[in-house]
Amino acid sequence: MKKIFTIFLLVLCSLTFSNCKKKEQQPDLPPITITGENTFGCYIDGEPYAIFEGTPNPWKLTWTKFSNRFTDSMLFVQISNEDPVWGFYIKIKNFGQIGAFESKNYPFKSRFFDFYTNQDHFLTVEITKAIPNQHYAGTFSGEMINGDGKVIHITDGRFDIKK
Repeated sequence: MKKIFTIFLLVLCSLTFSNCKKKEQQPDLPPITITGENTFGCYIDGEPYAIFEGTPNPWKLTWTKFSNRFTDSMLFVQISNEDPVWGFYIKIKNFGQIGAFESKNYPFKSRFFDFYTNQDHFLTVEITKAIPNQHYAGTFSGEMINGDGKVIHITDGRFDIKK
């Protein structure tokens, strides 16, 4: 009787666990693209901040702007969210050019809440696609500091925004 019961349990466990399929985990960030996917994402101290179809975290972006807001030589990327409220922006020189640029000091700086870039804590932005006032794609990483001297690290940043 013990043998039959043991065999029954083994068969039951085998059937139960063979029907369990592992859910495919959604990525934290969108892929790096240059095709106009209207995506943005980065890790801030390891926490994902992103927007793309199927975003698996609560950071749903509600407004995106990518423009030469101030002059033709400035690129202004602004991403903001309403609930919870937060914003991230990057300003860099050489609007409309492909290449690597630094976002350090006013007016070419970046900000996230009360964290900002300066001469020692800055973002490096690599523009990989640039069609003025139409389509921009790139990557970024670096760090920001607040008034209390706390530093945050931004890694794996990417954007691909097309109007």
